Amino acid sequence: MEKKIVVSKRFRKSTLQIYDYLIKERSQKIGISFLNNLQRRVELISRHPEIGKPSQLRPNVRSVTLQPHNRIYYRVKINTIELLCLFDMRKKKLPY
Repeated sequence: MEKKIVVSKRFRKSTLQIYDYLIKERSQKIGISFLNNLQRRVELISRHPEIGKPSQLRPNVRSVTLQPHNRIYYRVKINTIELLCLFDMRKKKLPY
């Protein structure tokens, strides 16, 4: 059973930053491909919330890889999944 997805401001902001970067530095086609991949991954999380790797810093947070350098961090609740952030793994400090 799919759970309802709730998107945090932080997740929305980081997604828009990555998308803007891709369309400016690469191409609109690559930016759209990024959004399509993100949508498919979020749908997978919605259907299988336990698929993500548990966080070492916070026990109720999980993460999945979106692309080689990006991870989706999310929290599973009773009826919802909260998308916390889209994180660039090249940064040194993990958010969760």
